[in-house]
Amino acid sequence: MSPLVSIIVPVYNVEPYLRACLDSILAQTYQNWEAVLVDDGSKDQSGTICDEYARRDPRFIVVHKQNEGVAKARITAFEHSKGAYITFIDSDDYVSSEYIEKLSKPIIEDGADMVSCNYFDYKVDEEKIYSNKKTLEGHFEGEQLQNFIAHKYFYDKKCRGFGMTNFLCTKMVRREFVEVGLMHGVNMWFGEDQTAMFAMLYKISCLCLIPDRLYYYVHYKGQATQKYDFSLWKSLITMFETYRQLDTKSIATDGLRKRTWLYVDRTISSKMVPMIDNKATFVSHLRMMRESPYMRKFFKLYGIGLGARANIKYWLLKLKLFRVYTFLLFAKNNRRTTL
Repeated sequence: MSPLVSIIVPVYNVEPYLRACLDSILAQTYQNWEAVLVDDGSKDQSGTICDEYARRDPRFIVVHKQNEGVAKARITAFEHSKGAYITFIDSDDYVSSEYIEKLSKPIIEDGADMVSCNYFDYKVDEEKIYSNKKTLEGHFEGEQLQNFIAHKYFYDKKCRGFGMTNFLCTKMVRREFVEVGLMHGVNMWFGEDQTAMFAMLYKISCLCLIPDRLYYYVHYKGQATQKYDFSLWKSLITMFETYRQLDTKSIATDGLRKRTWLYVDRTISSKMVPMIDNKATFVSHLRMMRESPYMRKFFKLYGIGLGARANIKYWLLKLKLFRVYTFLLFAKNNRRTTL
């Protein structure tokens, strides 16, 4: 008989999207699965929908608990799971019918400890599905895995970003590596899965990256990942500091340097610019981010080497020329708006 696969699904106020997620689990070609649904204190009908599916199919296991955040919901789900292999699906996303079958194959047949696939972005407002940037593929173990973590995971020039997807969804992992990873994401509201992901990656012996796009990441207005306030910077900086602590062999220093900058740049351009139209407030947030202990050390020790445009922005923040940075960024944004 095929090994049992546990699907961890944290659930919180996703009533409009939950049925599509659970239906995609029911449609799996791989039959020996259990889905642990943790209703994290939902205020809509999400918990009721979970119970409905559990009545339809005993492979759905439902846990209702008070709201403590997605990281603790995943830990609760793991504690209630029994599978030899663990995979993660967010309750507002959905997956291909071959998701479990194709992710489990390299573990069962080739001895991989972790398998990662590619994904599609589904934008609800546009009703369109987009292919994400392609990541690397291949089988990595021993020195190859160490080199991948050192030179490809956090940043790969060919992929213009991560060498593999950096969140828990799209992954299947052997059970023995999961708990230690999940514990590192507790008390973070952003980046908790990325921190857990790196903790697991650092412990495994064999990684397999497959090219198949099996996961559908759903984007809609009001998502937690779409919001911004200054606590986002605090979570990001906590994530970077945790990465550095987990990197006990100091093999990922160069990649983490580049990833830190890419996150800083992306957070400013994709979250701060759309949501803060007051220049004084914008400058204040830049200054608070720049003056955090981690970022002070980052700007003191590192350059980035990611091209002329990135270097200009990097040096403006390094030299604390916040007003110049803000003026140029707003001028660029206004120019795009009027074109």
